Amino acid sequence: MRFLKRFLFFIVLAAIAAGSFYGVGLLLRAATEEEKPTPTPAHTTSTPAVTTSPAPTGTEPEGARIPTTEPGSVQLVENVYVSDLVEAVLPSIVQIESNVTGVDVWGRTQTESTLGSGIILSQKDDILYIATNNHVVSGATKVSVTFSDGSTAAAALLGTDPGGDLAIVTAKLSDLSEETKGYIAVAKLATAAEPKPGNMVIAVGNALGYGNSVTVGFVSAIRGDFQTTYGERELIQTDAAINPGNSGGALVNLQGEVIGINSAKYTATSVEGMGFAIPITQAIPVLEELSRTEDFPSEQTGFLGVYIVTVTAEMQTTLGWPRGVYVKEIIPGGAAETAGILPGDIVLSVNDINVYENSQLINRVTSYRAGTEVMLRLSRETEGGREEITLPVVLKENAQ
Repeated sequence: MRFLKRFLFFIVLAAIAAGSFYGVGLLLRAATEEEKPTPTPAHTTSTPAVTTSPAPTGTEPEGARIPTTEPGSVQLVENVYVSDLVEAVLPSIVQIESNVTGVDVWGRTQTESTLGSGIILSQKDDILYIATNNHVVSGATKVSVTFSDGSTAAAALLGTDPGGDLAIVTAKLSDLSEETKGYIAVAKLATAAEPKPGNMVIAVGNALGYGNSVTVGFVSAIRGDFQTTYGERELIQTDAAINPGNSGGALVNLQGEVIGINSAKYTATSVEGMGFAIPITQAIPVLEELSRTEDFPSEQTGFLGVYIVTVTAEMQTTLGWPRGVYVKEIIPGGAAETAGILPGDIVLSVNDINVYENSQLINRVTSYRAGTEVMLRLSRETEGGREEITLPVVLKENAQ
């Protein structure tokens, strides 16, 4: 009984002590909260969330405070599954095989096969127009395309732009099975907005000839001064892996739109994480022009009527000439004379497609039928120095 009384006594003392500590805690908390300033919600004030410490009154020089940046609007893409996106894009991607015939040092004829990728750009009547890189099909004597469902069809090289590393090949729908016709699709092109550094992208193509594969990364930069054989050009830099065989394939955004045409030609083997693609907004005008190339008898081929010389790098440095094709002599009665082209003019482009070598100018002109009007951009020597002019030229048949 005595033990029970002592136990109850200790219980009462413990309860009193706990209550006292609790009361003191409440008093201290109340005092602290009275001294604490009331926080201002971030969305109701224009004061930056992070500022420099204020200097004593009268000692802070004007402009010494470093302003904080205002947060921009960030658009988040939710529930995007790369596998679903790729599944939607693949029907517009093809594998391109090119056979190039040449002669080796022993005089023997040899045929080599190169592999690349392509994008189904458009369809007109029975023809599929497929965009790719020029270096994928350059010098090809035979071209074939393999669609993502595994079916293969013969293709034809329609037009090329070596300076822009672009080309168009065509395939006939009538050569395809009904299953393949139901599977393939024309690519969606991103023409509304330019890509920005930080945008997530997906590269789709035939890497190393093993069939279509996918790599994922981000836009690293937009390089406006990338040096190529034909001068500076703008390219999209990405850390999505772009390997040989990816050339001509698609760089797509998270909406499944093509923002660029991959080009392993511009990717050095000595670096990692730097792939490049031709912006689709720059490629479209060239590809559309190449798509208009006609198939007609050779006797109807258009001719310019000039003798020409490629402007070399030495000429550029020594004479201050632009890169292009120098007009050495005008053929009397030809299209050039009629249009007002003069000896000494330098042809820079034909229908907005740049020309840098004799062969390019010849290929561009002869891709049109005689009687076709083309626009030539020229550099002409004047008293005040060289000036650029544009002349319409109606091509004529070869009179020689």
